[in-house]
Amino acid sequence: MGKLRDNTISGLLPTNHAFAVHYPGYPLSKRRAIETLGGTQSILKVHGLQSNKLELRFRPEDPYSHPTYGELRPCCCFLLKICHSKGDAIEGIMKDEREVPIEDEVNLKFEMVAHVPEAYHFEGMADYQHVVATHADATKRKKGSWTEMREPCLVIYTGKVNVIDVDKEDIMILVPPLFAVKDVPESLVLKPPATIIPRKKAETLHIPYEVDIEPVLAIDFNIKDIPKTVNWEKYIPQGSEQWDVQVAVSKLFEERPIWPKESLIERLPNMGLDFRPGTFRRLLSRIAYYFSSGPFQRFWIKKGYDPRKDRDSRIYQRIVFRVPLSLRSYCDPNASNTLSYRRAEISAFQVFPSKFLTSLQLFELEDDYIQEEIRKPSEETSCSYETGWFSQRILNCLRQRVMMRFLSVFPTSGAEALLRAASESFERLKREYRKDCSKIDQGNDHQANAALINEDKLEANYAEDDEEDDIAIESGDEGLDAYEEFDMM
Repeated sequence: MGKLRDNTISGLLPTNHAFAVHYPGYPLSKRRAIETLGGTQSILKVHGLQSNKLELRFRPEDPYSHPTYGELRPCCCFLLKICHSKGDAIEGIMKDEREVPIEDEVNLKFEMVAHVPEAYHFEGMADYQHVVATHADATKRKKGSWTEMREPCLVIYTGKVNVIDVDKEDIMILVPPLFAVKDVPESLVLKPPATIIPRKKAETLHIPYEVDIEPVLAIDFNIKDIPKTVNWEKYIPQGSEQWDVQVAVSKLFEERPIWPKESLIERLPNMGLDFRPGTFRRLLSRIAYYFSSGPFQRFWIKKGYDPRKDRDSRIYQRIVFRVPLSLRSYCDPNASNTLSYRRAEISAFQVFPSKFLTSLQLFELEDDYIQEEIRKPSEETSCSYETGWFSQRILNCLRQRVMMRFLSVFPTSGAEALLRAASESFERLKREYRKDCSKIDQGNDHQANAALINEDKLEANYAEDDEEDDIAIESGDEGLDAYEEFDMM
């Protein structure tokens, strides 16, 4: 037993553990409270599963009762068992606190029964669905069983003529067609009716110019016309914060017309720009678009610029590095949700990528051989879906070069044999290309092209953090696409 002195208690800490349930109401009895929670066995089973949700039904006998859920949260409490002398209760005397001497505190005995490290809290709306009217009891007494009350309802459903006398407190037990989709109350801002908007104010309302902008969907590479340039300066007030941010993003596309998303994410904070969630994609959608596939897949391209018609766009093409199967145990399968390494470090071949698949831009790769090759005049007459403005032989050389550079910085042992094979393959491809650039094995090219066509399907298994190609921009400041979710605040 513990002791009580000067309004403080002292005693031994218990070794037993328990959990508590903060019941959101005043039950008639402890038995009824346990019944609404599903029973003792159900409570213990839910707690053992650590599901973090305890179901509560205020009317468990009603099959249409909508449950509310308690959330398991940590706490630091103790369960106390307090005992008091029954002398005063027997005499029936209610003493004033001022009349109780301090010495009587020793009559209180308590025991620390258990340590309570966690408890269930209910914060949702407990019982907000349709309930039968209060006069149901009176009708039940008049009509007898509920089966007799349900017969008129069945007659209506079958189409027979039988009028229900509602004035005499007869009831139709009809389940509401739709329950509320909210379990926790939220503040809602309702739009005012159009009839109460003053005419002058209505005349000055402007439709957001995003309505006139083409949706930023994943554009097919073979599409005939690309999105045209949008005059966003006409709709954003000059000198505003939004104006300054949009100008800064536009200057990046003046610097170069094609950007990987990850490079923009790293570049914008260096310019001192902060964004709310959803703002990043909205800024890009005003001035850029992207292809769903092809040599520029998922790269943001300045509106009005068509890389398929400009041979100089070859330096901005996309190249993919896939980690060899024998080294994939090093990679983190969940790394697609975070930027494990900075884009600049990966492009400089300073670190080994932590993703199974990494999309890179040739322009950003810090390698003398790659930069020399991509700046040579293109001999292709058109931009193909498989290789862009490069021939298959050059593209194979570039891929082997990227593989060789990344294997050279693999952080642990086990990549030596792969590095040696990649180096030999790279040197062999260079010799073959220099030996005979004009003669191409049509059969080998056909097989290589077929493999490249399936490249997009393989990438689906190792999807990066920018999925959801077909999601358009939502109107308003709260629109947020999972593909471009980005918060720099």
